[in-house]
Amino acid sequence: MSANPTSSATSNVGIGSFEAVDFDSSTFDPSRFGLTTGIVDEVGYGRSVERFRTQGISLPTFGQMADPSTIPESVRESLAGVDRNAADPRNLYRVHWYNDLHGGMVDLPDHVVLPPELTGVASPIIVAFGNRFPMIGAHKVLAAYSCLVPRIVSGEYDPTIHRAIWPSTGNYAREAWPSLASWVVAVSPSSPRT
Repeated sequence: MSANPTSSATSNVGIGSFEAVDFDSSTFDPSRFGLTTGIVDEVGYGRSVERFRTQGISLPTFGQMADPSTIPESVRESLAGVDRNAADPRNLYRVHWYNDLHGGMVDLPDHVVLPPELTGVASPIIVAFGNRFPMIGAHKVLAAYSCLVPRIVSGEYDPTIHRAIWPSTGNYAREAWPSLASWVVAVSPSSPRT
């Protein structure tokens, strides 16, 4: 392809056009993306299981987070007496979009629909409320959970010896991750230089 920006050469790759996706599940290696599907470290896994057992921590599955109606009734009943903002491991079962403002569950995530008359955009815009998430009142707790938990259950992350370091204003470390009985460090942005 010519380096001349006015060249008439075309490409199937770039803004507005994409090549057909060629995906072969038989050769896909999820571990390349940190998605280990087996035990990586038996010792770390064993210590995690023991730590969670002694501290009464149970982890929701990703399936339960996607469809909270599959969370066992006994777990949902136990949430009734838990402050949704407390660093209580039971609040991990509230790490999903189906919460109301007071910690109860709803069938459809709380949201508002902004009509075209308000936004000037031809399509309605749906705004989901992230402040319904537990412990820190933000949906980022779901992203953090989805990054850390696969490493815990594979033994890669051992809460008895490792530290989780998150870019944050600090609410991960102060409020959310003590519920996983783990050391955490929040790396906050520095003040702008003057």
